Amino acid sequence: MPTQPVAWQIAHGSLPKGVALDTGDGTVRGVPSELADPTPVRIRAVDAAGHADEHEFSLHVRRGEIRDAGLPLAFVGLDYRHQFESRFLVEPVRWSLKGEPLPSGFSFDPRTGMISGSPAAESLVDLEVLALDARGQTVSKTLTLRTVSAALRRIEPDEHTVVLYDWQGPSGKFFRDVMGDESLTLTWTNMFGDIRYPRPGWGRYPVCEGGGEWGFVGPQHSEKLDLRTCGRQWTVEAWVRRGGPINRYGQPFDFGHICGTFDNTRRGVWELYLAYDGSSDGAMAPGAHFVDASGDQTWMDLHPWKRPEGTVLERIPGGHIKDRRYLGIRDTQWHHVAWQYAFAENEHQLFLDGMLIWRLADPQGRRPVNTRQHDAQFSVASRLNGYARYGGHFNWLGWGNFFGQIGEIRISNVRRYGN
Repeated sequence: MPTQPVAWQIAHGSLPKGVALDTGDGTVRGVPSELADPTPVRIRAVDAAGHADEHEFSLHVRRGEIRDAGLPLAFVGLDYRHQFESRFLVEPVRWSLKGEPLPSGFSFDPRTGMISGSPAAESLVDLEVLALDARGQTVSKTLTLRTVSAALRRIEPDEHTVVLYDWQGPSGKFFRDVMGDESLTLTWTNMFGDIRYPRPGWGRYPVCEGGGEWGFVGPQHSEKLDLRTCGRQWTVEAWVRRGGPINRYGQPFDFGHICGTFDNTRRGVWELYLAYDGSSDGAMAPGAHFVDASGDQTWMDLHPWKRPEGTVLERIPGGHIKDRRYLGIRDTQWHHVAWQYAFAENEHQLFLDGMLIWRLADPQGRRPVNTRQHDAQFSVASRLNGYARYGGHFNWLGWGNFFGQIGEIRISNVRRYGN
């Protein structure tokens, strides 16, 4: 036991401005006057008998912040609940909203920071969220609240469904086509099996860490998966939740293969993906590639960043589109993406959360020719280097693998949206 009294002092380093050490009782107190990165400071204690000890600490001064990077989608007529979260603010925190009013059906509790309700119609509004803490510190963030049709919530089979993967089977290593075609069963590409995380109220979905070994593959030369049974038109759609800008392996996440028969040998037919190549702020927009067998008839970079002439900014009832922010995905929430094509109009269309964001007819003066003379497999998440089945050319740490989660994937022989 130390012999009282104990004297305290800073042996090395310094405390942030506005904060001081009480040499009598060893208390660090004050109101920081500036932000500070973690800086080591060594504190020394000496008792009345001359015994001393030192220990090094690190004090980090952070500004309070609202943690939410985005808001989950709301669905017309379905219950919605989202509670804002803060960090480095002193409780109790008082919340408020500025800017556009909440759409009909929503309510907001300033005590808890909870938005809840059952929205009455599709809408899209920008909300300025403010948090005031007990010390008078105020922080704010602008977030977008989007309400979409309830029909988007579940991708289910019907008479127009060619193939559907919902990832809800008993095994995370084998995923069967919901329509019952056993030849279309997907298997994992290398060594990771049942890596599925729950999405409350939806099911369990695969997690992709950005390496090609996390993907799934199907057969080669499938009429259905090569879109050859879609004689007049098609829709390829999926639910996706992108990861952050850097994947698990420290690589930039600037392109993510969702699904398709396009691989890195460019022998494949088509690919649905997310990309921010050409985006000004890192937003990832859906896009598509389509390549014939010879490569002579190739439609690459069908997305708004590379082909801005196809950009569409349509008004949503009850909301508006101010600028290009709504063309891409900036957060790590779940979003619905769809690519549609019709031979009669020779037009490609891209939808994000049910909204038409891009359309382009006759992009290169000729129609796609689906000759399908290739060896590429249908794959999900992993942009293969070649044939892969429990290993093989699975593109380990290669470019183009998806980082995040992928939900239901459906191919249909009709255009499902915006018609």
